Amino acid sequence: MLKNKPVVFRVTNNLNIGGVQRRLRSLLPLLTKDFEVHVVTYKDKGIFFSELEELGVKTHFLPLKGKWDPVGIYKLSSLFKKYGTDIVHTHSLGGNISGILAASLAGVKVKIANVHLAKLHWYASSWIHKKKQALEENIIHLLFTDKILFVSKEALDFYLKNSFGLKNKILILHNGLEVDLNNVNRGLREKIVTNNQQKIIGFVGRIAKGKGLDFFIDSALKILEQDKNFLFLIVGGGNIEYWQSKIPSFAKENFVFTGEVKDVNKYYSVFDLLFFTSEPGIEGMPGVVLEAGFWGLPILARYSKCIEEIKEYYPRIRFIDSNCSILENIQKALSLPAANTEKLEQEFSLEAMYKRTKELYLSLLCA
Repeated sequence: MLKNKPVVFRVTNNLNIGGVQRRLRSLLPLLTKDFEVHVVTYKDKGIFFSELEELGVKTHFLPLKGKWDPVGIYKLSSLFKKYGTDIVHTHSLGGNISGILAASLAGVKVKIANVHLAKLHWYASSWIHKKKQALEENIIHLLFTDKILFVSKEALDFYLKNSFGLKNKILILHNGLEVDLNNVNRGLREKIVTNNQQKIIGFVGRIAKGKGLDFFIDSALKILEQDKNFLFLIVGGGNIEYWQSKIPSFAKENFVFTGEVKDVNKYYSVFDLLFFTSEPGIEGMPGVVLEAGFWGLPILARYSKCIEEIKEYYPRIRFIDSNCSILENIQKALSLPAANTEKLEQEFSLEAMYKRTKELYLSLLCA
């Protein structure tokens, strides 16, 4: 059967709410203009699974019992063969190993792997196990992978430092975001603040290891001891009850937890500042910071190289200065002059990511 478009499969663990998943939700429907696009998940389906189906992306769920599951890899390979797949593009450690192996077994022409994190890409608890993971993935990429994509220079540098023989296969492809600046939730601010003098300091992200919610809350309590005219809005799902129990009674009315939110974008319009507290080396290229930049917000962040990379495009970012109190840091960040968002939008727009991805796919198919 003749194909009208090249067939692309993206392989990821799930389509729940997260940075990678939100990028896929935005990007994949655009790629359907040029490719027959499929996405296969191997841990669970996730909230965007059926939504992508409605947007023209063919979705598949094929459970894997670990990244070396021979039966699962064979089934995944058969799926690629069934659709005459031309390109397989995998995500993160598990997908990179099982997906690339399955693509090779199926004789897929183009095999692309994506690395989204720096220090957490090899996620084992012991350094020996991490070295083992790095070596396993390294061998797969040496033998079978055509390109390895990184979302930031920091992620790329960390990966190269812990691998060998892959320098000619690497490429930075920045994330692209779909940000609706008209998505203003009118009346939301009035529902949240207890008085009009309060500044809303935002946290956005899954409440998970490495995201720094403990740092955020500790900092917030220090600020509230000096100035009560702040409200700390935490947008994201996780073990909310545990973190609420950590907040002393004097500060409880100054914290709001939203729980899991599908459309986090609407909350940026009520923030006065984004306080980004992820631990250094945890994030690859944090969409939260990019989104806040698109909205023109001042950003206070713990220092990391990926944020430094964003600051080249959007200067309204301040790194925490340990010589100042956290309240002084917040006040100085709030006083940062407005910044032009044009460079940020040009580099990190969804349209830019779509064009770069399309060009990469076509160039590798023609190679």
